[in-house]
Amino acid sequence: MSADRPTGAELLAEARRTLLEELIGLLPAERRYDGLMVANAMAIAARELTAGDAPARAALAGVAALYGETAEAGPDAAEIERALSGLNRRLAVDIRAGAFDAAGARRDAVVAHLRAVTLARLRVSNPKALQGDTRE
Repeated sequence: MSADRPTGAELLAEARRTLLEELIGLLPAERRYDGLMVANAMAIAARELTAGDAPARAALAGVAALYGETAEAGPDAAEIERALSGLNRRLAVDIRAGAFDAAGARRDAVVAHLRAVTLARLRVSNPKALQGDTRE
């Protein structure tokens, strides 16, 4: 079965292009910033649609691995978010308690996980912030 075209992400990209190339110039000067904020929100939404649940699944697998567990979440996005939220709360409590303060593999694994999650979020919310970052 072939996917319906255009996709939601493609529709958002075209609407954003129309807004930026044809409509922004028609807005009064005091409303252009609002138009640009809408365009930015559309770009973020399109990237989220394109990424799907892959970033959440990767984050869930990463935090579960920190505890020597496997990620137990089905295909439902809400289930993935619930499992991720629970493990993130546990990780936050452990970080605040100093469970990963000692130098070594455990701390290195937490730092690597937090970096990976942050980079994944930036790829969706603000990919320009990653330009020139050679540490990825």
